[in-house]
Amino acid sequence: MGFGFSRSECLNLEDALKHEWLETNGLGGYAATTIVNCHTRKYHGMLAATIPELNEKFVLLSKLEPSIHINDREFRFSTNKFPGVFDPTGHKYLEEVNCELHPQFQYHVGDISFRISVLMPRGKNAVLFRYELLEAENPLTLHLKPLLAYRSIHTLNSENMYLRVKSFIEEGHYKFDPYENMPPLFMRTSVKSFIHPGPFWMEDFEFLKERSRGFDYKEDLFCPGIIELGMKAGDVVYLRAGLEIDSSDIESEWSGEIKRRTDRLEKFDDPFPLNNLKMRAEQFIITRADGKKSIVAGYPWFAEWGRDTMIALAGLTTECGDTDSAVEIIRSYCEFEKTGLIPNYLPLSNGEAAYNSVDASLWMILAIHRLYLIDASLVDEFKPVVKRILESFASGETPDVSLQDSGLIWVGNEGTQLTWMDARANGKPVTPRYGMAVELNVLWINALNLTIEWEDSTENLESICEKASTNFAAVFYDEERGYLADVVNDKGQDWTIRPNQIFAVSVPNTMLSKEQKSSIVDVVKKHLLTPYGLRSLSPLNPGYSPHYGGSPDERDSAYHQGTVWSWLIGSYAEAVLTISDDVKADQAELYDTLIPLFTEHCSDACVGAISEIFNADPPHSPKGAFAQAWGLAEVIRTWNMIK
Repeated sequence: MGFGFSRSECLNLEDALKHEWLETNGLGGYAATTIVNCHTRKYHGMLAATIPELNEKFVLLSKLEPSIHINDREFRFSTNKFPGVFDPTGHKYLEEVNCELHPQFQYHVGDISFRISVLMPRGKNAVLFRYELLEAENPLTLHLKPLLAYRSIHTLNSENMYLRVKSFIEEGHYKFDPYENMPPLFMRTSVKSFIHPGPFWMEDFEFLKERSRGFDYKEDLFCPGIIELGMKAGDVVYLRAGLEIDSSDIESEWSGEIKRRTDRLEKFDDPFPLNNLKMRAEQFIITRADGKKSIVAGYPWFAEWGRDTMIALAGLTTECGDTDSAVEIIRSYCEFEKTGLIPNYLPLSNGEAAYNSVDASLWMILAIHRLYLIDASLVDEFKPVVKRILESFASGETPDVSLQDSGLIWVGNEGTQLTWMDARANGKPVTPRYGMAVELNVLWINALNLTIEWEDSTENLESICEKASTNFAAVFYDEERGYLADVVNDKGQDWTIRPNQIFAVSVPNTMLSKEQKSSIVDVVKKHLLTPYGLRSLSPLNPGYSPHYGGSPDERDSAYHQGTVWSWLIGSYAEAVLTISDDVKADQAELYDTLIPLFTEHCSDACVGAISEIFNADPPHSPKGAFAQAWGLAEVIRTWNMIK
């Protein structure tokens, strides 16, 4: 069993365009497109890389279009969308696509069987292509047409007079240097080849996903020339495209990366596809330009977010046997701590970090707590930072945080969005949660208890902890309703049924009775549980949005108003097992409920990834970023809890 697609699945173009693949390089760069290699997003490309000097990620090489030429006939294996037409339609030659270890595409034309494979070597801003002529009666000519975008992943390009059209030969590489102050692109083949130096523009590529998202969706791409080489049956040819000259053996580089991935996959004895998901967890762990490790929140468009990092940390690292990365990432964020806050956003290079969330620091303390439960010695270096964060919160030093007489914390005002439900539409918060948000106070009390457990608290913090623990249920819990208010502020208690209350059951240090916890889990299960995660709002609420789509404001309006979030499943499973009287039975029920997330979904959107969000109503179509760090992390953590 693998991540494979048949000829019939590839011929159904409408469906095939829903399936995407992703390669990453451990530096924040990636290659991604659909399984028929037809771009549907502006984010798609064969080499997207972070340029530290420009503090941005760029799609550099958009496509490398292959065609074979034999007996004066041309067969083009690419697929593109232009106004009113798909051209060429290379998907009709696809026999099979397999993405289990990396993307492989097998084409069949007459007596010719041809395989193309794509691979990104970890730690390098490069992408490798492998071309195999498996069967052919006669020799043929292979043409490779590079199409350059050279623009931010968030924008689109059009034909312009500033592009430098000339290509060069430098140290055995084809060199394309289209714009001043941008890095050149170097290409090299493993066999003798030559280039027909075009150059020309191809206009009006259409990206269907961008059109459906309400964004500009047309782009012009530049071809600097066409690379040509000869092949006969049995030949294997490699091409390397990267941002540096690299004259090392491409085949050895390919083989080394394949072995590295295979060795990593063999570490995990889980059944497919969970073993494959664990292998791919490293896709989100990157090394920054400063040499420090971090986590990309999601592909293709998210950067490094503090909150997402801390929620995803356990699932991507310790749950996959990588404690060192967990420690290193926490250490890196601790260095950024300021007035009790860690950044919610890290710049790609030399920009300013954004301290626009209160909960990121509290999620980090929970991540430290999880490390502590694995090995207490791992967290000694973090204890001073944890204490400093709590003292900053308690003293009023932390912006937008106010300690209440109850020991609970009040965060923000009507104009702020400082929790994970931070969407804004038409200039206003969609889910205003200023005041005493339930999960912030759960994390706050858990953190206070942790320092007491470490015997590293102060008399003041211990007093606050006692008051907060005593008052939590009185402030948030309603016996008749049987669940927790989502937020309490000057408008009173908000009894909207949201998933944030589940953390009051899942965190290590809790402040509720078992009966209260059981009731909360029952309410969440009844109103919010789906096979793909938890809804962000009960369907009984008048503000419930069953579908996520439309313009940016329409999408933001639905983002936390019912839309299902995959990452919430980890804390839900943890809560269920925390209160369980029959762990094996509850593990089995969780598994049965989540089979679609564990299996079908892993090839439904991006192969081997977990989508950020899903429609609130069945059939819960995947939406948002096609590969989300905390979604994958919490699926892995959930699996480890119930396997």
